[in-house]
Amino acid sequence: MGDVWCGWCGARIQGEAVGGRRYCRPAHRQAAWRARRRWSQAATAREGMAEAGEELICQVQTLAQRAHELPPPGPCTQWHSAAVARVSDLAGQLVRAAVRADRQAGASWAQIGAGLGISAEAARSRFGRTRGSTAPAARTG
Repeated sequence: MGDVWCGWCGARIQGEAVGGRRYCRPAHRQAAWRARRRWSQAATAREGMAEAGEELICQVQTLAQRAHELPPPGPCTQWHSAAVARVSDLAGQLVRAAVRADRQAGASWAQIGAGLGISAEAARSRFGRTRGSTAPAARTG
């Protein structure tokens, strides 16, 4: 007879292991179900994050190859700087997609801010609602 561990908090539960997940209390079973549901709903955001990451990797590889190539004939201004500027834009897209995926999976702004090395308020103001979103118009009366 082995010990069983709560699938949410990791606390030891007395009893035998029976098929499926076990939880020490109903609230933990419900929390685990909600977390699994949020994670599955964030699938499209994670796909966007993967696409942004792949594009970023492709751009970095192209930049690395260009470092060893001869510039095209003619004036060679902005040969490397234009490629590096694109990397910065793609990295920003990747961060925004990751934040979107984390929020849809149920992460708090404090957790996201800690992951980015900024405060929760800074994370919310930077990645919360975007400018130009459809906000209700002010009523004049």
